[in-house]
Amino acid sequence: MKHPDDQRPASANATWTSVLERPCVWGLDASAALDAWWRSQGVQWVRRGEPFLARGGADLYLLTEPDQAVMFDLKPLAAALTWNRPSVTRMRLISTRGDDYRERIMLGEHGGVIGIRREYWRETSGSQRLILTASASIARRWSRFGDRREAWVWLRSSGNWSRSDHHRIQGESFRLGDAAQEGLLLSEVIGTWRDPDRVIEGISEVAPGVWALANQRLEPQDVVVGPAWVGARPPGDANCRTVGPAWIADRVPPSSPATIADISEVREARRSTEARPVASTELRYDAVKRVIDVVASLVGLVVLSPLLLLVALMVLIDDGWPLVFGHQRQTRGGRNFRCLKFRTMRRNAEALAQHYRDQNVCDGPQVYIANDPRVTRVGRLLRKYHLDELLQLVNVLSGDMSLVGPRPSPDRENRLCPAWRDARLSVRPGITGLWQVCRTRQPGLDFQEWIQFDMQYVRERSLSLDCWILFRTFRGFLVKDKEDGVVETNPA
Repeated sequence: MKHPDDQRPASANATWTSVLERPCVWGLDASAALDAWWRSQGVQWVRRGEPFLARGGADLYLLTEPDQAVMFDLKPLAAALTWNRPSVTRMRLISTRGDDYRERIMLGEHGGVIGIRREYWRETSGSQRLILTASASIARRWSRFGDRREAWVWLRSSGNWSRSDHHRIQGESFRLGDAAQEGLLLSEVIGTWRDPDRVIEGISEVAPGVWALANQRLEPQDVVVGPAWVGARPPGDANCRTVGPAWIADRVPPSSPATIADISEVREARRSTEARPVASTELRYDAVKRVIDVVASLVGLVVLSPLLLLVALMVLIDDGWPLVFGHQRQTRGGRNFRCLKFRTMRRNAEALAQHYRDQNVCDGPQVYIANDPRVTRVGRLLRKYHLDELLQLVNVLSGDMSLVGPRPSPDRENRLCPAWRDARLSVRPGITGLWQVCRTRQPGLDFQEWIQFDMQYVRERSLSLDCWILFRTFRGFLVKDKEDGVVETNPA
């Protein structure tokens, strides 16, 4: 059953003009999106001085100030809430943000990356006070107080205070009523919520991690990389480009605004989701994949040892020492390692890197040029048949890399890619990957495809997907040549 306030476009009496002045997607503002996020966890958000109606199925009530919006993980409190059964849980929320800005990727008119923008904000305070309670009566009383001091005096003087717990927790805090803060809040919700359709009704996933109203679809020329929410837009509007976590606000009033399901309606879905053995499944996959990596790399190094010696000799005769180039890349967790390759560029290639950057046809932190003049004669042959990458089997054996995974990238690239950096660094990089076998090399799209395919791999990785990528990789050796040239700060 829906309650009347679940149908609001942004607030109970908002006009469309006022909605456009604040972040609003599918007829829902940032506070409505956060309300839905908390409901997905069985929590009803109660703000002091605002109307309260107890939701059926709520496990907990989160009590905050009217302009206070917070996000934090309930898991660290689970044991205390289960065993102590406090009437009131007092919390001191400590912000986890280490900086006072957020970096966002800026796209040009045709979808190409034109830069990284920093959005700055001011913290309202170093920490925030919050209350969690399982009592609907306490939540109802809290909602009736108009004065902040009176509300806290009542809590302290009630018998509930003596039976309370106190915890310091880490999380995020945002100020409602500030359009910039509400925009950051909406981005945070989008970036941490994989299945909003369990609570927000009337939406569908139109692309991996990209959500829109059920009656809308992305156009072929749209460039949207999830996680992202795409708001209502008029027919024929194709100016839709963003890299998640991000949102595209409603451009017209939604004909059928999204609605928020009651907590009781999502309880069973939430329990079934929590009951899935996701962690054990991922552990089994990681363990099996690591065994395959070790066996395959060992066998490959033994079988290919004559070829490795021949390649080393060719590099030595063509351009002398050194034979191997080890570029600093980052593996799982952000740890640096030396990604090994046979040297394919001239020894002064690094000094020439900036000279050739004006020939860039890539739209991201990489620079791709055709027929790179810095590549040696033997280097062109090695690149054509990917023989320069055979030494990465050593990296696979040592555990720095896997046979399949995202492209290993250096810290200087990862620092420019905050939107999907953490996801990429949650798995080992690979000798080959989804991006390598699916990229189109279309001008202005390479960077978006890198993000899209890396994120898709992290979400959907499995042994069957790994086998498909390996098959496509080996097939690629036979049907097309490798193009020359990726300019790097330390070129191989």
